Amino acid sequence: MPRFQWLAPINRGLEQFYFSKYLPALKRDKREIDDFFMIITFSEMMGIPNPFAFYTLEMLPELMQHFHSWHKRMGMERSPFDSFPCVCC
Repeated sequence: MPRFQWLAPINRGLEQFYFSKYLPALKRDKREIDDFFMIITFSEMMGIPNPFAFYTLEMLPELMQHFHSWHKRMGMERSPFDSFPCVCC
């Protein structure tokens, strides 16, 4: 395949050209899906029954690094949990 290496930059340029007008919408949709996932994951702590609590419990350590930006984006100035403070608040 080394003889087609010169096509790689052209391919990247065409991808940027075709997807550039859809990129903001795709990023917005991804952010909304991520926000919904955070709500589902932290819902037990907010007092909302979560049928997936057993499966989302192992996700909490990974999502902690995104928790501050999420609660700020949701309009909460401080962490919504008294027993679970945000690292930045």
